[in-house]
Amino acid sequence: MKITVKYLSIVLFISAFMMYVSCGPKKENIEKFMEDGVEVIVNHVEPYQVIGEPSNLILEKVFSFDTENDDIAATGLTDIFRFDVDSEGNIYFLIPPAGQGNLIYKFDRNGNFMTSFARRGQGPYELEYPHYMRIITNDEILIIEPSKSKSYIFSMDGLPIRETPINKDIDKLIPLENGKYLILFWHTQDMEAKYFSLSINLYGSDFKEIKELDMFSKLPNRMIAETIAEKIISGINYVFVGEKSGGNIYTGNCERGYEILVYDLEGNLLRKIRKEYKPVEVPEDYKKERMKPFVETEDSWAKNWGEKIYFPKYWYPFYSFFPDDEGRLFVLTYEEGENPGEYILDIFSSDGIFIARKSIKHSLSNTRLPELYIKAKMNHLYCVQKKESGYKELVVYKMRWE
Repeated sequence: MKITVKYLSIVLFISAFMMYVSCGPKKENIEKFMEDGVEVIVNHVEPYQVIGEPSNLILEKVFSFDTENDDIAATGLTDIFRFDVDSEGNIYFLIPPAGQGNLIYKFDRNGNFMTSFARRGQGPYELEYPHYMRIITNDEILIIEPSKSKSYIFSMDGLPIRETPINKDIDKLIPLENGKYLILFWHTQDMEAKYFSLSINLYGSDFKEIKELDMFSKLPNRMIAETIAEKIISGINYVFVGEKSGGNIYTGNCERGYEILVYDLEGNLLRKIRKEYKPVEVPEDYKKERMKPFVETEDSWAKNWGEKIYFPKYWYPFYSFFPDDEGRLFVLTYEEGENPGEYILDIFSSDGIFIARKSIKHSLSNTRLPELYIKAKMNHLYCVQKKESGYKELVVYKMRWE
């Protein structure tokens, strides 16, 4: 039988196509199911291979703010307590409240000092012990000061805009695009309670509560710890996080393990992101360092406090998390990274799919609810790192996906 050139070409094309389909890259099936009407994404120890989804994050260092550097210190930036970045890439630092002078320092996207504002004091728009800073709508700067039961709004140029009384138990306040607020709230009404609780709530524009999104129920009351027989204070950080990116709200709670809840801005639960993980043991060196202040002190109250501290065998599944502008979720774990002082970031797509891992240097804090000094904005990663000298440094990286 005579085989024409056209027929042979068709046969060769079909053969090549079938070989590509059978041997080429395959889209991995994402494990998911419905639970009480909500989608659950099941992620495993290793990332999924998703066609069309970049999975390799490249970080290129652009510059840094080294508080040990004389030129940086000369601007007044001698320490870093909080920081954030506006839509133009300008960087704002809140320094620890010590001494007199301004507490907020502004630098441009290239690291050049621009101005400082928010003077320490007791007058109008002056700060004493600010706890929280965040860039909000229109690049305004929000400050919360629980000791005064007030919040303050400054313009990006440092001009005072608004001073508002708030409940002293508000820990964090995140304005949402629909005019509502996401608020982390301490429940400390009963000062004799064995445990306090914390909640992440959705509030309306009138600051009236709409609904509770998440609850952490067992934060020990350290004020009465010495009167309780058993050890009730965990020697490791608790995890209770609320964040937002675009049209989504994310909450994480160590009482649930490695699970992150995703809500829309109206507080409707959209998705649960779950992940398998390898437990990481709490090292003995950490325990000894953590207990040193309570062992070496002569203060009887501190010694009694130290006697109520216990250490679980393992860290919680993750330390904290933060989103980027595209809705990816970066979860900092306790798994050690490639180099000393580095830890692994688990990275999830905007659909909650585990797509990548990245090693990054970060200093873990010993506070009960640790602050995460990492942010991702406008394809840049900003990370506070503690140097061997004890000084802090904010390193700015360019983010590139492959």
